[in-house]
Amino acid sequence: MTEEGVDERELLWLLRSRVRRMIIEAIGDSGRIGAVALRDKLGISTGSLYYNLRQLKHLVTQDDRRNYVLTELGERVYRLLKTRGDISISDLTGKRSGVVEALSQLFVPYWLVAPLAERVRMGAVVAALSILMLTALLLNQKMDLIVLHVYRFEAFSIPEFAKYLALTFIIVYLYFGLMTALYDLLTRAEESGITGPLGFLRALITFSGQWRQALVLTSVGLLPMSIYPAAAFVDKVLGAGHFESRFIVPNSVVANVVLVVAQMACFLLFSASLSYVRRLRWHVAALISFSAIYLSIVVQYLILATRSG
Repeated sequence: MTEEGVDERELLWLLRSRVRRMIIEAIGDSGRIGAVALRDKLGISTGSLYYNLRQLKHLVTQDDRRNYVLTELGERVYRLLKTRGDISISDLTGKRSGVVEALSQLFVPYWLVAPLAERVRMGAVVAALSILMLTALLLNQKMDLIVLHVYRFEAFSIPEFAKYLALTFIIVYLYFGLMTALYDLLTRAEESGITGPLGFLRALITFSGQWRQALVLTSVGLLPMSIYPAAAFVDKVLGAGHFESRFIVPNSVVANVVLVVAQMACFLLFSASLSYVRRLRWHVAALISFSAIYLSIVVQYLILATRSG
């Protein structure tokens, strides 16, 4: 039970609904809001609104002017939704050790994702700087980035580099859009509002209406791939030779370890981003993010096969 005497498992079940999460966030963002304004803001029917408000009786109440406000527990849930994107039983009961909390902040970096997704200008600036840094480091080492792998082709050219970098961004964005749209269609079709092939295509391309956040977080999520060219630069300065290879892809143990570290950092950022922006449970977001690494491996095999052919 929570401190307020509410069964936390029942509460978690209630919060699986995207509409109920949207209601809590809309009330929390506004502070207090009337029924008509809340209905119009969410774009749902009056019947659906009042049904879900009854379900959220422990989280939402009304003031003396009949405006909807969050209860103390509702405020706590609202803060968790805004900063973490997902809620666990330990979050609701408060039973979490300092070590667990620290590890959670490290491996589930909602604290980094949330401000970038919610503050449009700051997110755009950070996204631009991320792409700029990644581009500069890759150009410095004359490396091409394709999805989540780096390549050193014999003939390096700026047009080819720009093409591969743009292709990487598009592939990652559309892949996550596709996977999250499929997840919505299979598990929460009614809440997602996806109807027919055109609705599915629209959800894929627009990231279910959250394309701005998706563009920002895709840019930031790719930034850890700059770890590899940065390590190669340091290796070159030191003369260690771990990153000097005539092969198209990394072939030394050190280079491959650095590549895996970069990919895992991307995985953590992408997982937190998908979980926060699309309100997915952490394990679902993690599976989708991890599958992007396998997608990158498939692309690598296709590229190597084409080059050798």
